[in-house]
Amino acid sequence: MKAQAIYNDLIRSSLKIWEADTCDGLIIGDPNKEVHRIGTCFKLTMALVREALAQKLDMIITHEPTFSREDPCTVFKGLDEQRLKLLQESGLTVYRYHDHAHDREPDYIHAGFLDAVGLKVKRQFPLESFAVRRYELEEATTTHALALRVKERLQLGSVRLVDGEDRPVKTICLALGWLNTRCIRAFADMDSELFITGEMDEAFSQEYVRDAAFFGKNKSILLLGHYGAEFAGMRLLAKDLNETVAPTVFLDGGEVYRYL
Repeated sequence: MKAQAIYNDLIRSSLKIWEADTCDGLIIGDPNKEVHRIGTCFKLTMALVREALAQKLDMIITHEPTFSREDPCTVFKGLDEQRLKLLQESGLTVYRYHDHAHDREPDYIHAGFLDAVGLKVKRQFPLESFAVRRYELEEATTTHALALRVKERLQLGSVRLVDGEDRPVKTICLALGWLNTRCIRAFADMDSELFITGEMDEAFSQEYVRDAAFFGKNKSILLLGHYGAEFAGMRLLAKDLNETVAPTVFLDGGEVYRYL
């Protein structure tokens, strides 16, 4: 099966086909390449390119940008020139799958996270905004218990809780990846106790939620790092493609941080 056909089949499951204003699509390589083995990853690092070649992969589907600038990248300078050269020499065909991954039912990244952590959902709320959604859990828990569960199940080096008290949790809001100030302010008014994301600004968003808790609202944030929040979604994609399309492996680049 050709690379472009595999990608086309993948994005058909999205709520809409993003033809413009999207970072998704072919990043590098031959879209007509015959694909026998696929790799998925959170972010295609150069170390993972080497691993992909060792595993004789033909096609890579990545969630985050491959180059320093947003995809598609048209200006290559410095380190990006070295990246480009290595990718061209590799012969790999690389696609980015970000907007379409989030814009589907279920959101692939959310589904991977919930599955990996083993959280059972009683009710799913409508989208708050792109890739932001609340879920009512079947079983109530606490912020500390859920944070420790996430850290253990995802095997993360560290997780961070904003608001130190151990609070009851029945409804969570997932915005895996990165969140802006507008989204976190909306969370303060939502019927949700715990906001789970990868990263956000610290001077505004986190302090806003901490003050919300000060004024009596049951609000906390769980920060996992961008990789920690989203990699399980791309691991789930590898599992699904392996069962339906072609032999597929998840290329795990691991956390970017080293904890001292």
